Amino acid sequence: MVKDVVDAGVLPAGALSVVCGSSAGLMDALQPFDVVSFTGSAETAAVIRSHPAVAQRSVRVNIEADSLNSALLLPGVAPGSEAFNLLVREVVREMTVKSGQKCTAIRRILVPAEVYDAAAEAIGAKLAGISVGNPRNESVRMGSLVSRSQLNAVREGLDALAAQTTVLHDSRNKPLIDADPAVAACIGPVLLGARDADAAQRVHDVEVFGPVATLLPYRDLAHGFALAHRGQGSLVTSLYGSDDAALAQAALAVAPSHGRVHVISPEVAQAHTGHGNVMPMSMHGGSGRAGGGAELGGLRALDFYHRRSAVQASPGVLAALGL
Repeated sequence: MVKDVVDAGVLPAGALSVVCGSSAGLMDALQPFDVVSFTGSAETAAVIRSHPAVAQRSVRVNIEADSLNSALLLPGVAPGSEAFNLLVREVVREMTVKSGQKCTAIRRILVPAEVYDAAAEAIGAKLAGISVGNPRNESVRMGSLVSRSQLNAVREGLDALAAQTTVLHDSRNKPLIDADPAVAACIGPVLLGARDADAAQRVHDVEVFGPVATLLPYRDLAHGFALAHRGQGSLVTSLYGSDDAALAQAALAVAPSHGRVHVISPEVAQAHTGHGNVMPMSMHGGSGRAGGGAELGGLRALDFYHRRSAVQASPGVLAALGL
């Protein structure tokens, strides 16, 4: 992809490059007028912000960090209804596309308490049909994680959540297709659940960067909104229902701590871009844990990379500048 961009000649020579390998020393080379855009973990983002290049030399930084994105089903949506099925489908897609290795993937699924069991059954049934293994095999629907070290990190994350959750669906021991489990960095999708969403603090703090999500029940809509905000700032949340007025009010309620609110209703069932897809004209970023940065959003995305200066002068000078 990078070669295609370079060959197209749409950028000045040297404006785009790819460095494969360790990032050791890159921050040390930055000077006061440089800028950094970083995508990665909140932990690494904290290291970058504390680096002397940023703290002492005022290098500007745009951060897009990990986030515990949520999907929220509005009250009054019956199991089996179109809106309910849209939630189930989107959750399964976000858990399995790229093996769940997406900064926008759904990590927390918020549903009314009365449909908790139905949601667990429906999501689990669809996850059971996900085949895992070598993506060159046409029967495979989900491939591997990026490395064996990431596989270990996912397992460690699941262990961290185990004390405060129960396993609702587990494909970890499902045989891999056309892949050696001793070599492949594959793991089947895992759906966790916590009937006491308030007490399960780790679910709101720990992101497992893989095919893992947790189902959480809420008592009423105010409680659901509070749980969404417990993510401490996320890139995206998605809302599911069929009442336009209720969806509009819900969007306003969750917007303060989410960079993007994706509202999915039967009306847009065949047209919406998906919870995790970021369109170029839409802002991509989020406050709090998500990093406080912003990308995309059309021409607005260029603002971070420009230096601004105000020129005060006579009309003649300003005219000469074309201002």
